[in-house]
Amino acid sequence: MTRGHVLLIRQMLILEPVFSAFAPLRETTMTDCLIYNEDCIPGMAKRLAAESVHLMVSSIPFGALFQYSCKTADIGNNVDGVDLHRGQFGLHLRFFVQQLFRVMKTGCNVCVHIQQLLRYKNQHGYMGRRDFRGACVDLFGAGGFEYTGEFVIPKNPQVIAQRLSLHSLQFQTGRKNARKLMPAVNDYVLVFQKPGESEVPVPALHDPQLNPKGWVKSDEWVRDAHGTWTDIQEMDVLEGYRHGAKESEQEKHVCPLQLTVIKRCIQLYTNPDELVLDPFMGIGSTAWVARGGKTRDGALHAPRRVVGFEIKESYHAKALSYLAGLEKQQAEDARDLFTATA
Repeated sequence: MTRGHVLLIRQMLILEPVFSAFAPLRETTMTDCLIYNEDCIPGMAKRLAAESVHLMVSSIPFGALFQYSCKTADIGNNVDGVDLHRGQFGLHLRFFVQQLFRVMKTGCNVCVHIQQLLRYKNQHGYMGRRDFRGACVDLFGAGGFEYTGEFVIPKNPQVIAQRLSLHSLQFQTGRKNARKLMPAVNDYVLVFQKPGESEVPVPALHDPQLNPKGWVKSDEWVRDAHGTWTDIQEMDVLEGYRHGAKESEQEKHVCPLQLTVIKRCIQLYTNPDELVLDPFMGIGSTAWVARGGKTRDGALHAPRRVVGFEIKESYHAKALSYLAGLEKQQAEDARDLFTATA
């Protein structure tokens, strides 16, 4: 562990914001939407009250798989290694979970999008898997959350085989020795809950007689209850996300979280106007969906309030541009509707 990481740990333990290496703090307020350009761990400690968040939806860094920025406080820059619990990444994630547990309301949910990780012979001793999913379940559990379920998002094995050149997925491997064939690594949305009963229930499921104000249709819940979302398209993301977000060609972030995934989590687990948190806001996908942006599933029936943190300046700026465009479009649509009904 480097001296820089020891300093970071000490500052986190006493909840001192680590802003010295960053550009001046910027925050942006739109209608019921607040995004801070800062590290989420000291940010949550300083800016969010205890028991204030109704739902967290976020795609957290997948260990050290991708480089997002060159910042010391960026959790994705921590070494993960074979033991995801005890390494720098696991330690950094514990501080994140500690703050997240404080700000979540009792009985409310946390939706964590993750990807299982590969194990390579030259780095980890043999070809196979590193159980990132299991490590997250353990680390969030150690932080006080209850692991209540998950949604599986299957990946296209042919696309993965071509993108990563994985011998374990290739036909030629199976023709030589099928013992070495293994399925593709899938994505997951892990669902955790802060123990206890929530003060306000979420009567989401619609019934014409019993719950006419519900907004989730029965067939939508049947789809979700299977626990596997086979209809998620990888490129169901904000258009033009590649332009202006990457600061260097060394960054290796594949793509943002799919909009439909975000919409389904918010739709199922929150009431209208409740507060949604994304601590790793990226280019603003969660905020965009929460404020009424359209997905392949359509838009939310009613917007939610949203707060988020993004440590990287270019991602933060991209998020602001998307949200400004959404507000402008919604204002134009409202004017057109008023004109048509006048």
